[in-house]
Amino acid sequence: MIEEIRAQARQIAADTEAAAPDNRARVFYDGARASRIPYLPCELSTEAGQLYARSYEALFILGGASIPLAIGLTMHQYNLSALATLPVPGAPDFERRRQILVDTIRKYRSLLAISSFGENIKSKHDPSRNVIVTQQADGTYLCRGRKGFQSMASEADLLLFSGQIGEHQGMFYTSIKDRPELVLGPSLFGGAMAPSDTRPVDFNDLVLKQRNVLSLHNDLTDHVSFYATAWFEALCTAVYLGGANRALEEVRKFARSVHTEDGDMLAEVDGFMVECGRLSVKLRSSLAMARSFGLCTELYCRLVREGAPAQQLDRVANDLMDCASCIKYTGTTAASEIVSGARSLIGTRCMSTHHPLYPIQEQICFGPMHPTISARLERSAGTEMLGENAYSGLFQWALA
Repeated sequence: MIEEIRAQARQIAADTEAAAPDNRARVFYDGARASRIPYLPCELSTEAGQLYARSYEALFILGGASIPLAIGLTMHQYNLSALATLPVPGAPDFERRRQILVDTIRKYRSLLAISSFGENIKSKHDPSRNVIVTQQADGTYLCRGRKGFQSMASEADLLLFSGQIGEHQGMFYTSIKDRPELVLGPSLFGGAMAPSDTRPVDFNDLVLKQRNVLSLHNDLTDHVSFYATAWFEALCTAVYLGGANRALEEVRKFARSVHTEDGDMLAEVDGFMVECGRLSVKLRSSLAMARSFGLCTELYCRLVREGAPAQQLDRVANDLMDCASCIKYTGTTAASEIVSGARSLIGTRCMSTHHPLYPIQEQICFGPMHPTISARLERSAGTEMLGENAYSGLFQWALA
């Protein structure tokens, strides 16, 4: 499987780069749908660690071809991975319906998008970014409202979203194609990030049936969302580090094609070599750190299946999220620093709009902005470190 997934990801990346700019999204998603990559969660639902490793490497390779397109696919990959692998004993309706969703995605080779959960940052004059859901007399559910962010908006087949139903936050899904009740707004990002196809989506009297309900209760919705967020924070770093890796490849090509006045190849100049090594070690350190999430999620899923005590599960779950946040923080920061370093090494020629590094410089800065943003992570970590209890930086439960 490992070599097959690598080969498929490399082929999609090569085809995407070779395509005309206005056809790259089509080539990318056609290639993804024809591969095993988006459907690995269906195959490896009981092997969370293996699923994470294979997905991470595939997204890393794809990120080297197109950061925005690979980020769009990451929305599907983390969503489906979380839904497929999370054991939820005691919630038979959720288990049954999520399995139907997973099986449907595999059968029809669909792509699953997710609309923004919550509304942490918005102007007081912005419209509500939540969807209000009302159960009707015939048992169906009427959905009205707006979600602020929806990546892969034009490509996805299915949409997962949360909605306020009475006093509870529920979780629902629907088909997104050929639904006039779902109105996509203008692209939120221009320039090099436009291919992520991130848009607001309005829900104008969307009617759902019982089978489209995954959860009607806060606890279960929050539990799934918490676990899915951890998957996203860990996986999204693969894309940005993939972009950083592409930047290093451009440095390698440059260094082997340019010679000093003394006739020495730039790649053999000690100072240049040391600086490249520093950036390479930064990349590989982040990739090595990212592997720890696979161990954490594998342990958590196993403990849930084995019926471990609730206190132990809570501790491991908290470590799981902390581990994912550290992976995201370190990986996206490193990616930005690597691309900046690559730009300094290559010089002004990489500022040409035709140079492969040109769009990456704009795209790479989006990494630290993904939820949870770096400032919130730093504030949370600082609060914990400065608390009354002695501080230990260890992940005492998930990586003990």
